Amino acid sequence: MTFGRTVALSDLHLEIGPGIAGLFGPNAAGKSTLLRVIAGLQETTRGEVLWNEQPVNVRDEGFRRAVGYVGHDAGLYRALTVQENLQFFGLLYGTTAKIEQVVARLNLESLASTRVGELSAGLRRRAAVARALVHDPQILLLDEPYANLDDDAANLVSAAIRDWWSDGRHALVASHGAKRVKAFADASIILQRGHVVSHRARVAEGTR
Repeated sequence: MTFGRTVALSDLHLEIGPGIAGLFGPNAAGKSTLLRVIAGLQETTRGEVLWNEQPVNVRDEGFRRAVGYVGHDAGLYRALTVQENLQFFGLLYGTTAKIEQVVARLNLESLASTRVGELSAGLRRRAAVARALVHDPQILLLDEPYANLDDDAANLVSAAIRDWWSDGRHALVASHGAKRVKAFADASIILQRGHVVSHRARVAEGTR
């Protein structure tokens, strides 16, 4: 995977089984690019992503509905309230049944009627995680979900991820806070300069 002369991902072969995997590495290691590629938001220069043993088509709406993704940007409409954003994205994905549940999970009830543009960076991050969970996806891809969060808010995000998970689902959580993610993850993946340098399963057991 290249951008001009910059190689973001190279010779990367990664098989991610069901469960929650932490994705770690220094800045510019390729974490964000990998998540975007898996989400179908970034086409690869070479190679492919397989889901259920089939190549992912970035235009496949069925696959896109299976994915909940949060990038560096919150991906929310700033002029709409938190509730309106979740309603919009829920309708976009074909279900609004989980809105109240994800709002409660992330303790956003008192902010449901607040415009996103009026929220702090940390609250926008929590709302972004709620948006990724609103359609109860099969694949959850989170890029620095703990950014700008204090310990209490970060614990809410961790609990929301654990509550979302069930057998057969896949999550990949990129974070500089390795210790926090390892507390509940099944596996640890470390990238450096676009290469996987470590992929260890069963980081922690019995913590969900």
